[in-house]
Formats: sequence, C-alpha cells, structure tokens
Amino acid sequence: MRTTIKEAATIEGIGLHTGCESRVTFRPAEGPTGYRFLSPLFKEPLPATLDRVAGTARGTNITDGEHKIHTVEHLLSAAAGLGIDDLDIEITGEEPPAADGSALPFARALLKAGVREKAGQERRTLGLDGQLEMAKGDIKFLARPMQHGVYFKLTYDYPHKLVGKQVVEFTLTPEEYLVRVAPARTFGFSHELEALKKAGLARGGSLDNAVVIEEERILAKGGLRYRDEFARHKLLDLIGDLALAGLPLRDIYIEAERPGHAANVNFAKLLLEKAQIK
Repeated sequence: MRTTIKEAATIEGIGLHTGCESRVTFRPAEGPTGYRFLSPLFKEPLPATLDRVAGTARGTNITDGEHKIHTVEHLLSAAAGLGIDDLDIEITGEEPPAADGSALPFARALLKAGVREKAGQERRTLGLDGQLEMAKGDIKFLARPMQHGVYFKLTYDYPHKLVGKQVVEFTLTPEEYLVRVAPARTFGFSHELEALKKAGLARGGSLDNAVVIEEERILAKGGLRYRDEFARHKLLDLIGDLALAGLPLRDIYIEAERPGHAANVNFAKLLLEKAQIK
C-alpha cells in the first residue's frame, strides 16, 4: 500500500542559496499523487518529477515553466528515505529552509506528523532485470538487480588533503537512513564562496547550515558528525534526486562514483527508461 503522513508539519528558516525566509508545511496527500509542491506562485500543484527539473547548479531545481523551487533534494531525500510515497508540500518563497544543512530536520518533522498506509492504493516500484551503467569522465554509475532490499555504495573523491577518498555503503531502510544518512550536512570549499555568491548562490549559507572546508581546517558547528560526512551527504543528495523518478526503488544495487546533481538526474532518467515497474 502507498503511504503518506497523518497530519501536517511545518519547518521555517532561510533558503541556502536564495537567503530568503521560507516556510514549508508537509500535508497528507489523499491520492496517489507522489510529491507535489503547492504555492500561491503556481496555478496548479507542481509535481517533483524529472520532467520538471530546471537546473542542477549546486542543487536541484524544479519549475512549472514560470517559477522555480530551488534545492528540493534534501526535502525529497527525507521523504524517500522514510518510505513516504505521497506528500503535498506547501511552500512560501522559492526554496525550502536550509535548516541545519542536512535532511534530518525534515525527517524529524515527517516522523512527528506520523506515517500511515493508504488502504486500496497500490504501490508501484522501480526495479531492473539487468545491469545498467552510465559514465562521463570520472563520474560513474552502476545499477543491477539484487535479491532483497535497496543497497547503495557511493565514492566521493576530492583532491584536498582534508577530504581525499571517502566510501560509504548503506542498505536503505527508514531506520538506517535516519541514523546514517539524514544527519549529513551540505558542504563547500572556502575558495569557492566568492564565485558562488557572484553567481547568486549560497546567499543564505553559514556555519549554521553548512560545513566549510578551508585549506588547513574544516569549519563545522559541533565538529563533523561522521568521519565520512561528505560522502554521506552526497548519498543523501543522490537519494533525493532519484526520488524525482516518482517511484520507490525495489531490490536494486546502486553504485555511484563522484556523483553530482546533474549526473544524478541523468542517471535517474536512465533508470526510469530501463526500469521494470511493478
């Protein structure tokens, strides 16, 4: 059966890239509608689907053709990580709150609202009947069927002495997601900040919602949450971007090397194209 939440839950704050105040209210979705954004800006609900992606620069943005919602991946990651199928997301402004830079505040809000099954609504899932590969330069993806469950292996490799190569492996369940993935925060390098701000990005970024990597030290409020927090956050992003396929994953192994939002979205399109849906 498909799932949604039992009652409404709200999060407020500033957007990571826009720097604008924002409020998100999660609401139960009675129909098999997937994830939808509702806003006074939109004439009708905006589905969070691959065909609505309008940009992947430092975040995944979706559009109705006129207005955009920026940086949807953390919020979608929380919903998908908890196994929620249908969700109406009311939003003020054009970007969800950054919160602490992770998916954990969204996940906690959804859990507080409660998850419920919807009788009579069949849950369709995405699987594969063979191996699938995608590569561009040093960015690589591989997916293949497995007997039970959804398993990720992600490699983040960056030529910085404080980062290097990080590998995280993870079985996707709501319990594991909450403990091992959701708390991992977004991050950036200090040498990029000026260029990001000139490009109109990271206007709301601070140590309250991001980890900053300098040449000789890592600035993180309360210290790093994991030794491999950067790889875990990349996995968080991947789960959120794959949620745009509109179907939960089924019995699949996914391996990703040096992924980013643009590659994630392209891989999600390929997965959906080759999927065995049932």
